[in-house]
Amino acid sequence: MPAKKKIKTKIQPLESVGFLIRDTMMHLQIVLRSHLQNHNLTTAQWYLLRVLWVEEGLSQRELSERVCTTEPTTQSALLRMEKQGIIRRVRNKKDRRANHIFLTKKGRSLEPKLIPYVGNVSDVATNGISKKEIKDFTKTIRKIRTNVIEEISTYD
Repeated sequence: MPAKKKIKTKIQPLESVGFLIRDTMMHLQIVLRSHLQNHNLTTAQWYLLRVLWVEEGLSQRELSERVCTTEPTTQSALLRMEKQGIIRRVRNKKDRRANHIFLTKKGRSLEPKLIPYVGNVSDVATNGISKKEIKDFTKTIRKIRTNVIEEISTYD
């Protein structure tokens, strides 16, 4: 029988990688949300836009996978975006149940207006941190991300 891993049961939140990543992300979203409100957008819409500015024509399922949200969450954001005239859905000719999502002219025009907010949020987050520290952090967080994605790939 393999030896059981000893599980540390008393990890303080500020010593937990998972807690710190999530907590930081939630606070970053507050900063981002303050900018997006001026454009009547939610953070959920922001993440979808970021993907669509790079690649249009994805299905709702593909968008959900790219931004790590459930399909109902993606559906709600897309409905709102459609009503705002930011995206349009095009039915798949081979699979009538599927739609592909495309930006409208209005959706494309938001990119140059909103992308500068990325720099602003990044500036807030990295204030007082050296370029070397940021480079080291980026390398570390990418490795953490890879580790988690590899673990998820073992599920099923």
